[in-house]
Amino acid sequence: MKTIEVVAALIECEGKLLIARRDASGDQAGLWEFPGGKVEAGESQPAALVRELWEEMRINATVTGFVATSEVQHAARLIRLHGWRVSGFTGTITLQCHSEIRWVTPAEVLSFELAPADIPLIEAYLMKLAT
Repeated sequence: MKTIEVVAALIECEGKLLIARRDASGDQAGLWEFPGGKVEAGESQPAALVRELWEEMRINATVTGFVATSEVQHAARLIRLHGWRVSGFTGTITLQCHSEIRWVTPAEVLSFELAPADIPLIEAYLMKLAT
């Protein structure tokens, strides 16, 4: 089974997190997620996240810390999703592959229909906030 390494950004701003809705053209259309994407060969996870956030949202992100990893089997592949905190960014968000975004409190994230691999990431994030 092929394993695909993917990174996701938990972008923080004024006590809220950014979630993005997948557009209708892609896999898991309409679900909410933490933005990010595949790690390319030879690329570190933080570097991949910075690149992906530029490609998907046209922002320059400051990656500040690892949150958690989740694994989800999807068809004939294993998706290993690594969540990272992003404490800030420069630029204006311009959506390239999402239909909308929302800034929500961490507790509100679970009220959205999230992509399955993102659920363990927000649960780990909430646990870290509680400690």
